[in-house]
Amino acid sequence: MRDTRQALMERENAIVLGVLQQPDYPPLPECPACGIAPERIDTRQSELRFGRPDVPTFIDFGPCGHGFQISEAEILRA
Repeated sequence: MRDTRQALMERENAIVLGVLQQPDYPPLPECPACGIAPERIDTRQSELRFGRPDVPTFIDFGPCGHGFQISEAEILRA
């Protein structure tokens, strides 16, 4: 039974490692300014409203460094 238990543990480890190492995610959208495929896209919302009815969202593309601002209303229309 020891060999069977060891084989089952090895099988489980192989399954977990196989699942965690499959980066089959679709590619990120290109930067609208330069058309480069980014390595990352960061988003954050402004904490300051300055009398605006909606809170702007900032979108930063890396590594090109281009950044954009979009309002809640524009997001809802998309």
